[in-house]
Amino acid sequence: MLAAILNGKRRGSGVEGKHSSLGDATGAEDILTATIVERLIYLPESVRDRFFSQLLGPDRSIGTLEDFEFWPSWWLDGRRVEPDVVLYGSERTLLIEAKRHDDLQQQYAVQLANELRAGWAGKQLGEGAILLTLGGLQDYTQKSIAELESQIERELSGVGSDYELACCSWYQLFQALEAAISNASSDSSPGLQRLLDDVAAAYEWHGLRITPRRWLGQLAPVSIDATRSPVFAPGIVSDKRIPSCVATYRFLSDLSEPSIQFTQFPIARWS
Repeated sequence: MLAAILNGKRRGSGVEGKHSSLGDATGAEDILTATIVERLIYLPESVRDRFFSQLLGPDRSIGTLEDFEFWPSWWLDGRRVEPDVVLYGSERTLLIEAKRHDDLQQQYAVQLANELRAGWAGKQLGEGAILLTLGGLQDYTQKSIAELESQIERELSGVGSDYELACCSWYQLFQALEAAISNASSDSSPGLQRLLDDVAAAYEWHGLRITPRRWLGQLAPVSIDATRSPVFAPGIVSDKRIPSCVATYRFLSDLSEPSIQFTQFPIARWS
């Protein structure tokens, strides 16, 4: 579907209309999540292991991917709870809640705590599950992650099993995927590179960056030789060339009559 949307074939995708703003388009966040995560699912096992090791850390392996589920319907206190993606590994379960933007606060502890509680209540989340927030934070420092984790703990009030919280931006995800693919074997590298190009195209369409920010202080100096700008000296203007600024007032009655002759307009005759 990605190729169809990028080439303007958006009918039925939820983002129809050439002039619609992508940020306001219905389903844009869900399409972004599905486009990226479904490609992660199809990675070779060794490449996917390297990817998650880069993204989550080497001590957070989920093992072999055994199953996955997009937008499952879980229930908590009679209310439906719908996380974005759940990856069921042989060692651990990875619960993903994705938000549309980087550098914008969209992840909230109440929603995340409810997803954990619903997963535990329905036996979908085992011991030591990993909760991954993708996007939706103003920054991704350890301090910000710790603050979000404290807020989730307050919402849980000690109810549930052990879990680990991981937070990353869409940019960090792309960097981890690029690093994992760069170390792939030569046999699978061409196909994986095309997959990475697909992800980059999806990022561009959604306005997400794939390169690090560059600040003015980080830019290399440009070798421009300083020179003196030419000075143009205006020529001497004679008095005759100076236009008069004196306004002349004349009444309508003083104007001469224009030489307009009256004539008869042609009469159009209809046959």
